[in-house]
Amino acid sequence: MSNTLFEDSAGRLAAQADAVGRLAKDAGAFSAAVAAFEARDPEAFRWVLTRLELWPHCELICEWIQIKLCGLRCIRVCGPPIETEKVPPFADFAKAALRLAENEPLLRRAVGAVECGDAEAWAAVIDELKLRPFCHILCRWICSAIWRRFCEVVCRPGVVRLPDPVVDLREAAAAFADVLKQEKASAAVLKALETFDCIRVRTVLTEAKLQRHCEWICWLFCVWRCHWICRELCRRPIPVLAGVDAVEEAREFALAARGLAGQARPLRDLVAAVNARNADAYGAIIDRFGLWPYCWQVCGWVCAVTCSEFCICICPPPTLRPWWTSVGNFSIFSDIDAGTGRTNKVDPILLAGGGSNYAFYSCLELIGECPPFSPDDPSVAMKYRFTYDDGSGGGAVPITGALVCPVQAGSRSISWPVPDGAGNATAAMTTLPQVVSIGPTAPPDLPPPAVGSPYYGPGPHHVTPDAEGWIFMDPAANGPYSKLMGFASYEAVPGGPPGPAGLLAGNDVPLADKRSGKDLKMVFEATRVTTPAADPPDFSQTLNKIRINNWVEVNLLDFAEFSTGCCTPIDKTLTVLFTVDHEEMDAGSWSLVISSCALAMPLDITPAASSATVTLGPRGGFGKIVEDTSTWANCSYTVTLATTPALTNGYGNQDRGTWDHPLTFAICSH
Repeated sequence: MSNTLFEDSAGRLAAQADAVGRLAKDAGAFSAAVAAFEARDPEAFRWVLTRLELWPHCELICEWIQIKLCGLRCIRVCGPPIETEKVPPFADFAKAALRLAENEPLLRRAVGAVECGDAEAWAAVIDELKLRPFCHILCRWICSAIWRRFCEVVCRPGVVRLPDPVVDLREAAAAFADVLKQEKASAAVLKALETFDCIRVRTVLTEAKLQRHCEWICWLFCVWRCHWICRELCRRPIPVLAGVDAVEEAREFALAARGLAGQARPLRDLVAAVNARNADAYGAIIDRFGLWPYCWQVCGWVCAVTCSEFCICICPPPTLRPWWTSVGNFSIFSDIDAGTGRTNKVDPILLAGGGSNYAFYSCLELIGECPPFSPDDPSVAMKYRFTYDDGSGGGAVPITGALVCPVQAGSRSISWPVPDGAGNATAAMTTLPQVVSIGPTAPPDLPPPAVGSPYYGPGPHHVTPDAEGWIFMDPAANGPYSKLMGFASYEAVPGGPPGPAGLLAGNDVPLADKRSGKDLKMVFEATRVTTPAADPPDFSQTLNKIRINNWVEVNLLDFAEFSTGCCTPIDKTLTVLFTVDHEEMDAGSWSLVISSCALAMPLDITPAASSATVTLGPRGGFGKIVEDTSTWANCSYTVTLATTPALTNGYGNQDRGTWDHPLTFAICSH
């Protein structure tokens, strides 16, 4: 570990000790901050820090609480570490994390158990997967996922949406699975991590083309490393604390640790002792400052901050890495069911539309970000693409040409004339943003207005993928593209009109004519423009299953009485003939309603169950419904068959929606 990292870590520890110590002087404010943190309430947390004029230290305080809370929480759900307990090797821990993350239902139960401090629920999960030896380190990994992103959100005013920790956990596990597939490369990475030399680790990751996974690898490593080191340095009993006792103990630790603020040399020596696992040197420092009651806390705090600096060295900011995050508003990690390829909740952004078990249709906006230049080599521009595979044996198909629908990806900077006071273009030039649109074709850009002619602003710059589906990032782009691609799903999985021609209302759709969608596997790839075609891309993400259905539903309505003509008046009975069929109708809905000004309210005649004349199923239903109209008033009436298949384009307010099929009849006289 370099001297620079020692100094950076010691400096951050000093600033953190001072900031948290100032908060701890006010017992009520400290308790309120911890409570807001546990509840993941950004507004309440901000309010406490603002009231004490500690808002500028938000990140320092939030990080400290996260480290401290996770230490307490994992002792609560796992019990104190046993002195003779061995810490499993890092590679074994990573594989255990993989086993847990691959089972999303169990992972969500695990996250809930740690978040609530439910020891019984946590034990049930890890015992089911036979992961008891990894109790403490798996808990610390999950706990850090729950709250580490909270600190990123809470310390940015105006940002209120909290990310799903399951997304980070699954992404980290997937990244390490990718590393373990390359035996030689993974062995080199693990060996480099053991040296705790960030430059060496960064070099090995780059040589193995695994730099895209650096954040996830380092996060896993730091969780394991800090547990391992503190087990060696603090072989003392640890009390199990919860509630008010835990908060008060944390406050006392914060007040005691404030004595380290401004102590540059002791802090630097403390960092060195923890890094070297030197129990004698570590013990001497905490004894000097009266911190023995907080041996584990001090070690966990110092190790976490030090390892955080180590990870920054391995994965240097600020360059963004390429990501594919969602289809519209639905996260590819947490909002699309891995088994069905359909959505598992309502639109998580709009909190409306979409819903459990919706398939996708129409133009799908593939959301994420791709920076103009490589995170690994800032001098080289990036390119990216999407492919899909429908499982028919033809392999991956690049999304290009007619498979692309237009999206506004971002903007770029261009030179453009300046207008004069009369609204005409001048010879003077300025820099303006120009919208970048990705679509199936690339018409030429609108040329700048000639000097002296009427002024107009720049039109969009059109980009289209090449034959292999690659979009080349514009070096003049104003930051990353966010709407990475528009996928014309109806070209990949065509739909069409419903049912066979000539099908009459009241009859079932023949089995051979019942239309179904398809499951697609989709892959996002991003890499440097200089990467040879035969080499793997620098970055890649896979959505293993997304259900696509672009068929129009069968929506047929007629009256048996109209067999003699549609002007036939209705007398004593109305026989409604209907047929509804669509693969996604089970999660959707359909209804039959009679409306008229002669009725106090619409009459719902939707059948609730199959009968002698009606057959219902998950795709809809068919048959006839006979209504006694002998006492109905002379008037005009309308029967409406409304069908709403469960189809979304990723935005709840743009779901396929309801199609109404109205049919009017009249009762003239009885």
